[in-house]
Amino acid sequence: MEALPDGELECVEGAVVHALDTNDHRGLTILGYGEVSVAIGWPTGAPRWALKRLPPFPDRAARRRHIELIRRYIDHLTAAGVGVVDTEIATLERDDGALLAYLVQPALDPATLAPAVLAAADPAHGHPLVDAVVDAVLACTDGRCGIDAQMTNWVWSDGRVSNLDVNTPFLYDAEGRPELDVGVFLAALPAPVRRAQRRATAGIVARWRRPRWALLDCAMNLYKDGLDAWVPLVIAAANPHLDEPLDPDEVARRYESEAKLWVTMHRLERLERWWRRRIRRQRYEFLLSPDTHYARRRHVRPTSHPGGSA
Repeated sequence: MEALPDGELECVEGAVVHALDTNDHRGLTILGYGEVSVAIGWPTGAPRWALKRLPPFPDRAARRRHIELIRRYIDHLTAAGVGVVDTEIATLERDDGALLAYLVQPALDPATLAPAVLAAADPAHGHPLVDAVVDAVLACTDGRCGIDAQMTNWVWSDGRVSNLDVNTPFLYDAEGRPELDVGVFLAALPAPVRRAQRRATAGIVARWRRPRWALLDCAMNLYKDGLDAWVPLVIAAANPHLDEPLDPDEVARRYESEAKLWVTMHRLERLERWWRRRIRRQRYEFLLSPDTHYARRRHVRPTSHPGGSA
């Protein structure tokens, strides 16, 4: 991957700060809004890199720990045979003292992203991408490592999949507790919610170390991406490897539950942004999407056959 030139990260952060202060994202090339991060194409208009900005860290030690965790996570995935998109980590200290880190990846051909690959394919004929994602999940979810396997996190190139979502590293200790400090990301929420949510979020993060949950999450998020017809194919690819098979009704119910959660979280983030800007007169350090993808589709019908509903 071509290195980001010296001084370029400061330009990126300047553009991000302008967007944060004005709530005007038109100066940024947004490649995708995730639920916890935003992929920014740089340079604007003709991106060669995709950058994901991590929230400001409370101190250098916290930033160093998170960066080391990401690197260990990449090493763990790679050792398990899971491809990872080339990723560098760049750090920056703003003039106001904010301690930042960016994940830097090559800007990818949108047609190679897994949702686009499946959207262009015929579910009746299947696609090797589905089995490749299932195999990757089974290879790396070993109790000490997990993965967010939804299709938006994969790229298909030269007949193999690679994961591009490593900013939230799913590594766990011997008791199954996440090594990730979720507090960095919970800073987007109002303080009272943040305190209550810390324990719950640690439990939620722990789910991704279990292959069944990772595959269930992969299947249900196809509804979010408008890829309903592929839900039964993911279920069919996953079930031979699971002691407790996935069921179309369960997948649909789980999706609706997750949609409700993320819609609520997005509303709370918008509330915290208003509070910080209008009342505290502070910068809100998170780029928020105009709405969450889940808000566009909260209710679904179980899909049990490719190309149609049950």
